[in-house]
Amino acid sequence: MKKLISIKVVLLSLILLNCTSDSDTIDVIEETELNIEEQQTEFDRSSMLSFWADSIIIPSINSFYIELNTLNAYATSFTSNPNSGNLNQLRDQWLKTYQKWQHVEMFDIGVAEEIYFKNRINIFPANVQLIENNISNLGFNLDDSYNFAAQGFAGLDYLLFGIAQDDDTIIAKFSNSSLNYDSYLAAIISKMIDLTISVKSDWEGGYRDSFIQSTDNTATSSINNMLNDFVFYFEKGYRANKFGIPAGVFSGGPLPDRIEAYNGEIYSKILALESTTVIENFFNGVSYNDSNITGLSIKNYLDFIENDVSEKLSERINNQLQAGRNKIDQLNTNFKIQIEENNHEMLLTYDAIQSTVILLKVDMLQKLNVSVDYADADGD
Repeated sequence: MKKLISIKVVLLSLILLNCTSDSDTIDVIEETELNIEEQQTEFDRSSMLSFWADSIIIPSINSFYIELNTLNAYATSFTSNPNSGNLNQLRDQWLKTYQKWQHVEMFDIGVAEEIYFKNRINIFPANVQLIENNISNLGFNLDDSYNFAAQGFAGLDYLLFGIAQDDDTIIAKFSNSSLNYDSYLAAIISKMIDLTISVKSDWEGGYRDSFIQSTDNTATSSINNMLNDFVFYFEKGYRANKFGIPAGVFSGGPLPDRIEAYNGEIYSKILALESTTVIENFFNGVSYNDSNITGLSIKNYLDFIENDVSEKLSERINNQLQAGRNKIDQLNTNFKIQIEENNHEMLLTYDAIQSTVILLKVDMLQKLNVSVDYADADGD
């Protein structure tokens, strides 16, 4: 009898042990499946930040820096030997460098924001009276905020195209060193190089790593800041500055003197199209150095969130960006002539771009759970 009881106890223990073992196994399987599911519901924000930094932002700053140094070399050649050939070479390089700047202006983050990089490189139109006063007395300080509109590309635009009605007179003014145009030209380019070195060094130093590591969805995180910079640039630097203000959207009438590259005149459309490409490439994650290379982008982020949506927001945004580009393509090469002769087409271009602002600033930011971090003063 005792032997029978002992056998029953052993059997019961084995059954309980097996049940416990099976339960543990099930728990482990369920936990593993849960972890996989959690991983699949998180977008790789760190990889997107890495791609932005290493394949878009830093390469664009480096390229801009290289072109600036080439611009400086051409400026030295021109001021050393002012003639039409050297002037034309300098103007061509100015445009090439200006186009490279379009790839940099959006990234108003880190040291760039602290030193007012974009304000000192590309406020337009230039303050001609202030420039002429600076040239006359040479007692200027380009670090003072009131001199922001007397330097950068707009300042160069005035010096290379606007100080006289014809090239011969422009060359004559640069030939006379006592007039100080050569000195002011050198000072502006030197300041642009110094500012760019500060931004370049910041990204190549510790800022790049801290930028990539800031993956949280908070008001001060890298993605939130960068998304706000992207929308702000599109709305203000692109839509308003390049189209809306010159077309008179925010004033009682058109202001053709507010176009980008006003003195050069024929370059405003070129610069607008370049910045359109910059916007499209950043949204879609196109590498700066190789357009065949793409990485994680805003588009991917939106598509990840809308994985079960047939008509994706990213497609609507890209379609509207293309609609804006189509309108720009139809404009006169000279925005000044376009505004003076048929401002209606300029206003229609603005409207097409404004439709994208709504998609980006309202739909996109809401979808990505990002709040607008800048004040909107123009009622849109």
